[in-house]
Amino acid sequence: MNSCQTIKLSLCIFMLSTFMEIPLRAGSYANQLHNGLKLSYRHWNSERQEFTGFTHQEFKQEEHQGQQAMLETQVNIKPDGEETRRKSLWYELPSGKPLEYLEEDLREEIRIINSYQGKKVVTTLRQGDQTVEFEMELKDTPSVSFELLLPFLKKNLDQILSRDKFLFTLYIPALAIELENSALPRSMSLILMRIRQQETINWESELGNRKAVWLEIYPESMMLRTLLPKKKSHFRFLLELEGPRHILQFEEGGNVYTLTSLESAP
Repeated sequence: MNSCQTIKLSLCIFMLSTFMEIPLRAGSYANQLHNGLKLSYRHWNSERQEFTGFTHQEFKQEEHQGQQAMLETQVNIKPDGEETRRKSLWYELPSGKPLEYLEEDLREEIRIINSYQGKKVVTTLRQGDQTVEFEMELKDTPSVSFELLLPFLKKNLDQILSRDKFLFTLYIPALAIELENSALPRSMSLILMRIRQQETINWESELGNRKAVWLEIYPESMMLRTLLPKKKSHFRFLLELEGPRHILQFEEGGNVYTLTSLESAP
């Protein structure tokens, strides 16, 4: 998203946010943290009909800043084996509350750090010798920061399925970083989203047959849906209905990510 697109989007969000308060709070995900769990997702670009790599995800218990924590790591790998992006998310034990998130773009040498401090998310961007830091105040409402979207969906699946319309606030740190370089407020990086339940299916793969449901996520505002390209504002997730409720497949921006390997915790 370039600066003109960011400003155009931000002005639209500003007009909407003048009529509503959009708060944010980090949740707890203790029942999703299984030491030793490993998953792999295959990347497929549906527009180019091309295999583009893998994401390898792993959970392991370790110490973080002097306290016991669960570390979730995700590593994106190209078909030739090159690592392009690494994500690390630490959860407090035994509460399961997120502590800190680190995202590293290994090609652009960019590091984004989100620290969850009580009712605040503190975001730090580091690129070369430049460092930008800011914070977002947290309050009570169904809401989530972008890096916690998948565990948020799993945690709230029962509520999502029981409602005709499930709304939540999505905080997008990447947009907040761009807004930091403009004269517009960071609160415009908070977007009201809707989750719509689609079909329930029997998902068949080498991992066995699993009953699952498709969820579609998109901006609640018709204005935003018109302004933003669908590939950048609409997401689809296939969630397992039973057991640990793994994300079996998800789609965004013309890319499809499919679970291909699952090694349960011992």
